[in-house]
Amino acid sequence: MTSMNVAFASVRALAEAVRARVAAVTDDVEVRVERADQVSYAIEGRALIPELQCDTWRVAMRARKGGRLAIAATTGSSIDDAAGALLRSLSAAQPDALEDFAVLHETPPDGRGWDDAVAAMIDRPAQVRALAVCMAEAARAAAASPEVVLDGVLKVGRTWRAMATARGATVLSASTVGSAFLMVDGNEWDSLSGTAAPTEQDVRSLGRELIVGLPPREVTVAEWLGGPREVTVIIDPRLLESLLRSLFLERVGLDRVVSGLSRASVGDVVGSPIFSLFDDSGATASLAGAVIDDEGVIGQRKTVVERGVLRTLLADRRSAKVAWGGASTGNGFRLPLMAEDASEAPVRVGMGHLDMPEGNTPRMKLAPGRTVVLTDLLGIHSANKATGAFNNPVQGGVAVEDGVPVARLKAGAWSATGNFHAILRALSGVSAERMNTGTATLPWVAAPVRLS
Repeated sequence: MTSMNVAFASVRALAEAVRARVAAVTDDVEVRVERADQVSYAIEGRALIPELQCDTWRVAMRARKGGRLAIAATTGSSIDDAAGALLRSLSAAQPDALEDFAVLHETPPDGRGWDDAVAAMIDRPAQVRALAVCMAEAARAAAASPEVVLDGVLKVGRTWRAMATARGATVLSASTVGSAFLMVDGNEWDSLSGTAAPTEQDVRSLGRELIVGLPPREVTVAEWLGGPREVTVIIDPRLLESLLRSLFLERVGLDRVVSGLSRASVGDVVGSPIFSLFDDSGATASLAGAVIDDEGVIGQRKTVVERGVLRTLLADRRSAKVAWGGASTGNGFRLPLMAEDASEAPVRVGMGHLDMPEGNTPRMKLAPGRTVVLTDLLGIHSANKATGAFNNPVQGGVAVEDGVPVARLKAGAWSATGNFHAILRALSGVSAERMNTGTATLPWVAAPVRLS
């Protein structure tokens, strides 16, 4: 078992050693070190598949030399490997507008996102396995058919981080994650996620309530709506978060504005008057898992949209420097695309913990008559990021009539088409209930979508 002090000392030592090794031949340097453990059990039918990742290291580095930026990354705790990779990358450094890295200030180690119970579970994998078994057994016990097909995963992890730049202190942080995901018959799913340890009650409820809440009947678009048509649907918070991160970010990220991919500016009307959105890049559940973002900038809660009006463009250090010669909003994250590893990904503007205020309408009364609740769409990443348009198969959803669940949406028989920017402007309702997904706290919303 790794003690907190020993782990912090190890990541600090590596970050500072790499910094010292390259200081003489660089103008500025930034080193971010992660050390992590993870235990997970995947549910595949009736099989349980373990995966243990013990003492994994990731080192993400950037250096500036003569107005050019070099990027390198390694896995492992070798000072020679990390420093060597960064020094070799100097020969491929490219001109860049980023003039310096953050000056880090001395702060106590940030452990707001740490749960001792999670850390203890990682040293007792049998406890994690037992929870996965509980989740699957609860779902099967509630199922009407013994042939129900289950897929899922239960995971716990802990991470220690250190960040050092050429100037200032080394910032330390630690966080844990506990999550569970369960899918029924390859379509309907539910999940829970956070920094705390999942409990037996949590996972039993997840499996049981998912099954019990699904009507036995399945319907097609033709059976339920008479054929393809536009209807006011209820959008689940999990789908809403996916759309905000995949499509709305493309409009409000300052790096997208700088590169010409977005023409947004503060004061634009980007949504209905009932739409407000906050971003907190320093929250416990923010993407960096620490009080700072991946560039060492202290995160903060900010109003992105207020009653439909854009109030803040989200920025990293580079886009803030280019656009307004000012400070980052603390939204610089190493966001991987496609097959990129998180440590190898360049810094991009991202969203931290998202927060949308609740409305005053019960969620199942947001859209009267015949409609559907959409849980998720397959392949959101393939949507048109420039325009916000999407046309994707439905992954999970329920047909409802006057707020009463009537049937499941037949797998593979539904697709949804729309434009997310138009959807935000056409929001007709926001639920009084909200869901914490682990990285967002969002309500259900009602808006027109074409179903086919």
